[in-house]
Amino acid sequence: MSMLARICFIVSLCLSPFFCPAQSGNSDSFQVVAYNVENLFDVDGVSLYSDYEKGMYGITELGNKLKAIASTLKKIGGVTGPEVILLQEIEVDRTPSEFLSATDELIRELKLNGFGHYYYRLGYNLKDPPEKWPSVHCLTLSKFPIIGSHLHSIERARPILETTILVNGHNFTLFNNHWKSGASSPEMELHRIQNAEVLRKRIDELVQKDPKIDFLVGGDLNSHYNQSGIYKEAMTVTGINDRLLSTEIEPAGKSIGRKLYNLWHELPTIERGSDAWKGKWGTLMHILIPESLYDSKGIQYITDSFKVEKYKNFNEVEGLGIPFEWSNDLNGFGTSDHFPLSARFQTKGLKTKKGNHFPEIEREQRLIDYSEAKKSAIPWQNSFLIPQNFGRTFQFSGIVDRKKPLSVKMGERTLGLYSFDPKTREILFSHSKGESISGFGYLSRYRGQWQFIMAKADWVN
Repeated sequence: MSMLARICFIVSLCLSPFFCPAQSGNSDSFQVVAYNVENLFDVDGVSLYSDYEKGMYGITELGNKLKAIASTLKKIGGVTGPEVILLQEIEVDRTPSEFLSATDELIRELKLNGFGHYYYRLGYNLKDPPEKWPSVHCLTLSKFPIIGSHLHSIERARPILETTILVNGHNFTLFNNHWKSGASSPEMELHRIQNAEVLRKRIDELVQKDPKIDFLVGGDLNSHYNQSGIYKEAMTVTGINDRLLSTEIEPAGKSIGRKLYNLWHELPTIERGSDAWKGKWGTLMHILIPESLYDSKGIQYITDSFKVEKYKNFNEVEGLGIPFEWSNDLNGFGTSDHFPLSARFQTKGLKTKKGNHFPEIEREQRLIDYSEAKKSAIPWQNSFLIPQNFGRTFQFSGIVDRKKPLSVKMGERTLGLYSFDPKTREILFSHSKGESISGFGYLSRYRGQWQFIMAKADWVN
């Protein structure tokens, strides 16, 4: 696309009613969604990630990715989508004069699906030299007018995107975050501490000017709600708990001072989980709120409205209950490796009352329950090798075909075998080439090849 054509496209969007003040802005209640979409990239082939270079990702994959995002948002927010959306992992555009960016593509897709009307802000500075741009950025969409926006730079990490919207005459400031990955890494925690300190300093500045300011913190903090507990031996200080001051105390009828109430405590521990990694649930996605959202002025949080947005037979893997992660393989399928979170807010001038509250804090990550997946497993047939069955658990039997990588041959098909559990891997690799092997595995992909993941030792017969 030429520079002139691109400018015309952007101007047409700006003049479109898609960006006019939201008619739904007159409603007393509105929804905020935090959603890591797992790498929405454009199709220019210029990427810092090898998975999105030419030949690996194209218009078909992009189309399926956009459809997955739009379908998810429609399930969450209805036919016109949620009022406010905090997105993470949107590619930074490195060819602005040639192709539509990932942001442009997404906005066009949402408009075609009847969403909106949305204003938006990018999570990186277009005026910075390209070498300073992150690979992916945060993107904030709002049906309410945006009256202010700031970027807060983080050394060797993605900026924090601050956006203030006007909701029925009330200012509401949103902090959209995507902190450094590697939740279990003490080295990466140092970067997350910097994220937290920069954010904490900005919040304190705003609160000093206006003690009743309405704001929230949302996004992918790459930290668990109980980060300081589960990694207490490796991390003496954590970003989310010790610097940002995330707390389990609900500010209904009480003061929590500078602390931020983490909405994960609206749910019992068994329901806390937005992502899964190596057999354990994680809570890397967050919505945190101050005590000012519990008073009767401006914006108020609606009690018990916090929700993990997961849907069976869509973005939740059947049997396992974990996210149906995205894959570029086979023209692109899946949704995201994170469940979105949502919460509702209102401007009715009523104090938020205490609702369901679960102050319990787990001291270790909760294990994924694989019992239902194993119980509902059906015998494998090679005809089941389709994207729709990704993540489903099957009973299988075959012959060990290779040791490196470990593979099982079943009729004319050969699939890989893997386990993230050390004990299970030891059992698997005790089998010699040519030996029979059977058990349970859930279908997955690795480097363009199908494989069974065997979750536990008792999955190997």
